[in-house]
This record gives sequence, C-alpha cells and structure tokens, in this order.
Amino acid sequence: MLAFCRGLADFHSVALTRRAGIVDTVTWAVALLVLYLDEHAPESAHARRLVAICAEGQLAGATAVRNAIALLRQGGMLVSDEPVTPGPAHRLRPTAALIETMQDNLSIRFSALEPVIAWPKAPAEWARTPGVLSGFVRGNVEAYRREHHILFEPLPEVRIFMDRHCGYHIFMEILSHLEITRLGASGVVSLSDVSDKFAVSRAHIRKLLRAAADRNWLRYELGGQVTIGAQSLARYRLWFGHEFTWIYRVAGSDFSANQSNKMASSVDHQQIAAEDVQPGQRGVGSALRRDTDEGCESAQGEVGEK
Repeated sequence: MLAFCRGLADFHSVALTRRAGIVDTVTWAVALLVLYLDEHAPESAHARRLVAICAEGQLAGATAVRNAIALLRQGGMLVSDEPVTPGPAHRLRPTAALIETMQDNLSIRFSALEPVIAWPKAPAEWARTPGVLSGFVRGNVEAYRREHHILFEPLPEVRIFMDRHCGYHIFMEILSHLEITRLGASGVVSLSDVSDKFAVSRAHIRKLLRAAADRNWLRYELGGQVTIGAQSLARYRLWFGHEFTWIYRVAGSDFSANQSNKMASSVDHQQIAAEDVQPGQRGVGSALRRDTDEGCESAQGEVGEK
C-alpha cells in the first residue's frame, strides 16, 4: 500500500505533471476518455462530448472538463484537429507523449503490486506490452459508461480527497509518511514539502485535512501532526485493496481474454448500441451509443452541460 502511494505521489508531483498536465482526477479521467474514444469512437473525441459524458456520470462539470483539456494540450498530451469545414467540433487526439506517460503510470502501479500480484512480465515491460494500456483504458471507461461506475463512489473518505485539486495525490503523499501500527497511523508531515511537491498552497493542504478531520476520518493538528485511527485506516486499506483488485481485473493475467475480445470490439459496440434505454434514462452509455451509431452531430444538443 505504501509503495503504491509513494509511487503515484511521485508520479503526480510537480516535476512531471505540470509538464504533462495530468494534475488531478479530472485530467486523468479526460486522458482516459480521449484514449478510449480515439480507438473506439473517434468522431466523438471532442470537447462537447467529453463534457456531456462527464456531466451525465456526475464526474465533473463543464468548466473542469474544459480546463482539463486545456492543461493536457498545454502539456503536449493532446492535439486538436482543425475542422475541414465550418461547424464540426475539433477532434482531440492523444499524442505519443500521453501514451508513454500513461504507460509509465501503469508501470508504477504494476511495480507496487508485484509483491502480491504475479504479472505475466516484468512490470515496466508489461505496462508497455501492446494492448495492455488499451485494456486498462477500456475496462475503466466501459464500466463508467455502462453503469456510471466510479471506483471511489462508495467511500466518501476517499472521494473527499478525489474531488479537490491534487487531493488524492496529496493524501497518498501524507499517508506514505505516516507510521502504521495495529492502532492506526500517525506522524508529522511537513506541509511545506507537500506544498512544494505538488505546487499547491499550504492553505489548500490544511483545508483538505480539516475537511477530513471534520468528518472524523482523521485528526489533524497544527504543526503537521496527522493521526488516522484504526477504524479509518481499515477503511483506507479496504479502498486500496479495492483499487488493486480492479487494476488486476482490467490489466492482469486474465488479459489474454481481453486480447481475444479486442478483435470483437466492433461487435461489442453494436451490442451496446442495441441495448434498450428506458425513457428518461440518459446515462453515459446512451450518450456514447448515440455518438457511435449516428455520429456526433446528431447527438449535439441532446445532452446539456452540467
């Protein structure tokens, strides 16, 4: 757990993410969606559709999504096509740099889990094996679009960090500095060091910790003392176990099954498009089904911005 926290906190530190643009939960989600749409529904890979998808799943609002796109473009992770005729939306495409960055992220995840999960190859090699990143992206996006599945939704003590700028990465950095015992976790954390690592203010970090403390998920004292009780720590352990299981599910040794399904992805999308949607149900799945089957222009205006 701590190796996972340290690895991803380092990955999302200012040294990398301010160049890459992957700074929080929304930019990560937008990056996954663009990778997915570029492969499976390229005509839908534009800002309006990304806004609609995130809004329907209550993942993020329009402003947050557009800001995420801007950050990813500034970081060289996305490029935008110029439309050949007036009117059509600018198609977004992932760059080679985004693919490499996401593979680096997978490598960190796989390395942290190697003591408990036997990957088919060494973590760095497996992360760069053709189709592994695609399977990871597809598993995450299709669970979200079909069922509005958000991994951290059942755990408000995790979501409170996810919903704030760099919050989850800040939490992982703090957790990695605590001493863990059977009674919980505790330690003194330098807010200045965390502030420098993620290029956020100390006030922002204190606000994150106080919000969690107000809900009795941890204790925070001036001077940087952070204490997580045994019950809360068990919940956080549950979360990381849940995340580890999910990573294995979408990118683990059963990947051979995903590979065989890849050839049938077009059939899969046809099946999705044929699913009945009850009146009044306009989820992420229905938004993408309209895009895939009828083209993005016919779907424009049917889904409002959040």
